[in-house]
Amino acid sequence: MMLSLRRLSCLALLSGCTLLSSCAAPPLRLYTLGMPSDQEATQPHLSPRASTIEISRTVIPDYLDSQDIVLRNGEEILRSPKSRWATRLSLGITDLITNQIALHHPNELITDQPLSDAATLRVQVNISRLDVDANGSAVLDANWAVLPQDPNKPLIRDRVHLAETGDVSTDAAVAALMRKLIIELANHVNQSVPPHA
Repeated sequence: MMLSLRRLSCLALLSGCTLLSSCAAPPLRLYTLGMPSDQEATQPHLSPRASTIEISRTVIPDYLDSQDIVLRNGEEILRSPKSRWATRLSLGITDLITNQIALHHPNELITDQPLSDAATLRVQVNISRLDVDANGSAVLDANWAVLPQDPNKPLIRDRVHLAETGDVSTDAAVAALMRKLIIELANHVNQSVPPHA
């Protein structure tokens, strides 16, 4: 009886210590690739015959498609213990690419959401490599296709290799470096999207 009472006391003490240590941990930080615009947004005026450009969900390597913010250290992938993406990385990348392309096509409907009818163009981006190294070098390899609804129009394909260097001492710095790479990718993809699709 005395032994089991001691066990219960020890378990209660351990549970209390665990609860206190979890309360003392720093709060989890959430990051997005997009940033709120500090510019005055102009209200788009779409005509009933406006072209629609659908941005398909970006394909990225499986080990990256989570909410983990990661750094590569040689063959090892290091996950941040205190920060995460606010959404799956593929969704965040798709959203940023969509917004960047929309900036350059104010008279077209650019969306990554389901459409009620077929889009005039569909853009599919595939990222085969997106590595941010613990030493501050970042590399992105991607290819994309612009697929017209009209089978008589040509299919456009292209690819790019991007490299950047930057600060990776904090998770915020890693997010900023990745954002820079994705914006550069979006600008390359945008050059393949014909005006007035």
